[in-house]
Amino acid sequence: MGPLAHVTTTEAANPLLEVSPGLMIWTVVLFLLTLLVMKKYVFGPVGQAIEKRRAQIATSIDEAESSRDEALRLLEDYRQRLAEARKEADELRERGRREGERARQELVSTAEQQRDRILTDSRTQLDAQQRQAMSDIRDDVVGLALLAAERVTRKSLSDDDHRRLVEQALDESDLSALSRGG
Repeated sequence: MGPLAHVTTTEAANPLLEVSPGLMIWTVVLFLLTLLVMKKYVFGPVGQAIEKRRAQIATSIDEAESSRDEALRLLEDYRQRLAEARKEADELRERGRREGERARQELVSTAEQQRDRILTDSRTQLDAQQRQAMSDIRDDVVGLALLAAERVTRKSLSDDDHRRLVEQALDESDLSALSRGG
């Protein structure tokens, strides 16, 4: 056998394992007394503190939920206003584009009217100048014809006779070639 075989064990009595009725009574009394003191001075205030903390947490949760609901409402209001602002900006942009187009058309129309008026005035002036030139040429031709007729006939006709003769000659002649050439 081994070296431990010669060792003999002696059992010693463990005082914690022995039943002692006096110690048990005192332990129960002290336990109940401690429980009463704990209930009055510890569990009550701790329970109240826990209940107060629970109420604060519930209030905080309610406030957080109402804040979240308010934030969601404000976000929706912001999105709605943003959409309205975008719509208004689009309308303003479209109105500006239409007004710009209208102003451009008015400018073009005014310029075309002014051009047409200037062309009409120019044509009227040209026609008046052409008539004046034709009248001046006719008067010069009449004067030259009278002078030539007087020299040819070597006698002097009255101015009215000369004019009548020249007018007849001019009416018979074709002066439209002059007007086309000029």
